[in-house]
Amino acid sequence: MKKFLIILLILSLLFCFGCKKETVEGTVIAKVNKSVFTLEELNDQIPPYLSVPADRKKAFVDEWINTELVYEEAIQKGIDKDEGVKKKLELLIKQYLANELLSKRLEGEGDVSDFEIKEYFQEHERDFNSQIKIAHILLSTETEAKKILEKLKDREDFITLARTFSQDSITATNGGLLPRYFKFGEMFDTPEFETGAFGIEKIGGLSDVVKTDYGYHIIKLIDRKPTKEKITLEDVGMQIKQYLITNKQKNVMDTWLDSLKTNADIETHYELIK
Repeated sequence: MKKFLIILLILSLLFCFGCKKETVEGTVIAKVNKSVFTLEELNDQIPPYLSVPADRKKAFVDEWINTELVYEEAIQKGIDKDEGVKKKLELLIKQYLANELLSKRLEGEGDVSDFEIKEYFQEHERDFNSQIKIAHILLSTETEAKKILEKLKDREDFITLARTFSQDSITATNGGLLPRYFKFGEMFDTPEFETGAFGIEKIGGLSDVVKTDYGYHIIKLIDRKPTKEKITLEDVGMQIKQYLITNKQKNVMDTWLDSLKTNADIETHYELIK
C-alpha cells in the first residue's frame, strides 16, 4: 500500500508540474478539479500476481485524491519553484529512470535450473548443516586490511587489533566478536562475507581479505558446530534459487556498469570526504 502511494506521489511530482490535462483515455473513477484518475491507471499500479479486494482498491483511490489535493496546494504555493525542491526532483527523475532501465536490462537474466540448485547444495551441504561463531576486523581500504592480515600472520593478537583498528564500532569493543552463531544462508545479503566465513577450515583460522559493500574484512573462525536438525535440499531449495538468481543478476549488472564506465568521463575526489 505504502509503495503504491509513494509511486503515485513521485509520478505526480516528476511529470505533472504545470501540465494540462489532455483528452482522458479510460474509465474515470475519481476527479479532483481538472485532474482525473482512471480504472486503467489503478490496475496498472497493482501487480498482476496480487488479488486486491474492492475495498482496498477504494482505499487506493482515496489516497490518490489526498495526494492530488496536497499536490495542487503545493503548486499553488510555488513549492515547485523552490531551488532545493528542483534539485531533489532532478535526483528522483534520475533514480527512477535508472531503475526502470536496470529492470529492463535484467529481464530474462538469472534463470536457474534445478540442476544448478542441487549442485550448489551438494557443494555446501556441510555448511548448511553447521553454524559458526566468528569475529572480524573491518577496514576502510584494501591496503589497510592487508597490513592487518600480515600482523595477524605474524601472530599479533586479533582482539587487540580489532579493538584498535576495526571500523565496526559495534563489535570492535568485543574484539571483533559477532554476538551469536550464524547458519549458512543467514548472510546471503553479503554473500562475499558468508563465503569467506564458512570457507575457513580450522577453528582459529583466518580468511583472506574479503571485500563487501561495507569495506574490507578479515574474518576469524571462533567455533563451528552442527545444526540441531539436519538440513536437506527440500528445506533450502527456494533459498538457494533466490541466491543464485540474485548472484547472476548482480554479475550481469556489474559487467554492464563496468562497460558503461569505460565509455564515460568519470572524475572523483574521495579525499575530500571527511
